[in-house]
Amino acid sequence: MQRLETYWAKIAIFASRMEIRLDMGQIEPRSNYIFVSNHQSHLDIPLILSLFPEYFPRALAKESLFRIPIFGQGMKRTGHLPIDRENRRKGLEHIKQASQKAREGVSILIFPEGSRNIDMRGLQEFQIGSFIIAIRSGVPIVPIVLDGTSSILPKGSWRIKKGIVYVNVLEPIPIEGSYSIKEREQLKEDVLGMMEKNYSELHTWREKENS
Repeated sequence: MQRLETYWAKIAIFASRMEIRLDMGQIEPRSNYIFVSNHQSHLDIPLILSLFPEYFPRALAKESLFRIPIFGQGMKRTGHLPIDRENRRKGLEHIKQASQKAREGVSILIFPEGSRNIDMRGLQEFQIGSFIIAIRSGVPIVPIVLDGTSSILPKGSWRIKKGIVYVNVLEPIPIEGSYSIKEREQLKEDVLGMMEKNYSELHTWREKENS
């Protein structure tokens, strides 16, 4: 299943004809992480899966996706994790389950903006769930800042355009011994601030290079 999904992700990225400019940063090859990324396009998941096959990150996705025939069953079988954003009780249970998976060595991919961002001038406010998962599991956060997938496959469109995507993988943020559950908001603001700064620099560079 892992090889099949990785193959699908690489085929999807190849078919999109995107050119990837990647700054991988320094992450350990035999570790698990909470990958936290901004979100611009449906291409973001196959992009990240194709870039991190060794870590095989499982996406935390809204529960409604798991109810889509065939697609939802495939997500369940490959170990992706649901999150209910409407029912607080179920949402907390899903966060608990994701935290346990991370403690067991599973890498998790989360888009804390919650939905695709159509305002490319900056990032949306982050939701708190990913940071609770990181603190409860003690697993380091790896921020991923990307820019350009929205131009290739915009929200509300299925027409793919050729383009360049920039991906910056920032340094891992240690959690265990650094943040307590009471400091979850502080962790959220720290990660958001770091990613916003990097995104602003990356977006400015991308606009200049493409002008």
